[in-house]
Amino acid sequence: MSHFLKKRIIFSSTRNWNPGDEFILFGIKRLLKAAGVDFSEILYNRHPTVRTEFGLIDKFLRGTSFFFAHNPDIQLKHHRRGKKLHRFDNSFFDSDYRIADYVILAGTPEWAGPRNSELYRYALKHKIPGALIGVGIANKIGHGEHIYLSNCVELITTRDSHAQQQLEPYGAITAVCPALFSAPESKPITDVGKIGIVFQGSQVWSNSIPREILNELIPVYRKLLDSGATLLCHHFADVIEGIKTFGEDVPLLYSSDAHELLDCFRQFDIVIGTRLHGAGAAASWGIPGILITHDLRTRGSSSFLEIIVKPERILDTIDSTDWLKKSVDLVEHRKRWFVKMKDLIKKTSLLE
Repeated sequence: MSHFLKKRIIFSSTRNWNPGDEFILFGIKRLLKAAGVDFSEILYNRHPTVRTEFGLIDKFLRGTSFFFAHNPDIQLKHHRRGKKLHRFDNSFFDSDYRIADYVILAGTPEWAGPRNSELYRYALKHKIPGALIGVGIANKIGHGEHIYLSNCVELITTRDSHAQQQLEPYGAITAVCPALFSAPESKPITDVGKIGIVFQGSQVWSNSIPREILNELIPVYRKLLDSGATLLCHHFADVIEGIKTFGEDVPLLYSSDAHELLDCFRQFDIVIGTRLHGAGAAASWGIPGILITHDLRTRGSSSFLEIIVKPERILDTIDSTDWLKKSVDLVEHRKRWFVKMKDLIKKTSLLE
């Protein structure tokens, strides 16, 4: 039984980096609340500018920040008074105290490895139980991760065959990506009039598509825009590249607030794009999507009942698909999996 007023849960995710991570976290939090878990959130932020993959570089960046910060004189005064700069944001950092009841690695393709090592060490040190919910892609499992997965993790669900194959020895169950539950409600579409294009450029490190894929997509996107489609961007750099590519008057939606961005999806009847969690955000509202394959994450997903195609098949797929039926199936799919995932959570110690 927790001695805290609420269950304190450390969530491994990112904030203000890739909205897909935040959509996943929205879905997990919705599942927890539906299961009856009363909790407060502690973010373990894997944003690459907060946590590099190299511990020594993290320490170097924190040290040199006193000299390169916008106000180095204030930083240095704080440093001389014995104050520490633990992280560049308001998120978890290592402590000698047990400040949490539970750890959840939230539906990510980065559920192990260097960026998560601090969290695994902390959870092991304090014997904090945990879960991996909706994780994907194979990761390198080190000694610490192996011990934690073997002895402390109560639930593992995966969203693709790569993670399932690797985590099956630890009791993993094949399920869906929690982004399917990110929206507060889901209902079938009644028309096929409004198309959203989740535009992803080629300029952002670890958050872009190959230039050759983008070159194939641009003429297809132009045709759709000429027919009344709207661009929707997850990243500010994509806004700039979208305007550069299609002009300043291109219809475009964007918000750096993930809740507002998720709400932008609900106005569409079909969503098309290269971002897996663009399809996921739409699916959570009951809106079907076309996912353009370009990497490992976009080759084998079935969490969102999306149609996976290459660029040259987009227009034919739009014309040949029964989108109203697809949406009905999607709403039922979400409803069925929400109950399954909620019941799995109820079997953990989160309700003790």
